[in-house]
Amino acid sequence: GLLGLSVPRAMSFAAALAQRVSAKRQETKEREKEGQKWLEHETKLVEAAVELFKRRCVRAAENMQCQLSVSFEVLTREVPGFPTYTVKDGTYLVDNWGDAEPASWFYARRGASEPFTHGLPVGFAELLEGMMPQFLSKVKALGFKTCSRESCTWKVKVSWKTPQEAQLNGNATNGHAAEAEAEEVPEASPEASPSGSRPEAARPKQKARAEEKRTKAEDSESPKRSPQRSRSPPQKSTSPMRTRSKSKSNHSNTEVPSGTEVPTSDNEAK
Repeated sequence: GLLGLSVPRAMSFAAALAQRVSAKRQETKEREKEGQKWLEHETKLVEAAVELFKRRCVRAAENMQCQLSVSFEVLTREVPGFPTYTVKDGTYLVDNWGDAEPASWFYARRGASEPFTHGLPVGFAELLEGMMPQFLSKVKALGFKTCSRESCTWKVKVSWKTPQEAQLNGNATNGHAAEAEAEEVPEASPEASPSGSRPEAARPKQKARAEEKRTKAEDSESPKRSPQRSRSPPQKSTSPMRTRSKSKSNHSNTEVPSGTEVPTSDNEAK
């Protein structure tokens, strides 16, 4: 009799285990959904911080600067609804989650296997660190010349091209396009079209281009024409401008307003 009773009990216990596994899976799924809420909310907060970062860059450009270093932590103070912190025993802890729930952050960043304990202290640095990769990725996507995070800080430093560099790149691009167009002219000469269907308006352009090429060839062969070559803007004429641009860039480095762009310290106001 006892043996017969032990079998149903063993089966009941095994069935209870299966039900427990099913219930835990369901709980985990619910927590993961709760964590997804934080991820969506975090994206909005980071995008708002990127917009503030872009405004700082615009102001720097208006001040004739070509680089900027901004603290992500400082930017978050201006983001509406961003969590705030309090200092307890020298430790920065989140004290207000704004429009989010701490449980959502917990499940998104620490996993959904265990339930969140209300009142659990969360370090503000841990909160910011979880956002930094997304913020840095979005800033890099803006197309800066350089973009990097300064070691052991919340600062992100970027730089963009000077007007001289942008002009030189533009001239180089236009020069390549002009050379490619000049090389294509002989292939489309009137001799390739016996029917004479080429428009008359295009022939003077061919003659002008051919004349320009002959002139360049004569200039390179005849030393008497060297003064004429000096009239065309060679690349060397831009070297003084590049020298000046470097000096301005170095000068702008000292003018970057870094006093308010420092990581949070004990003496810094929220």
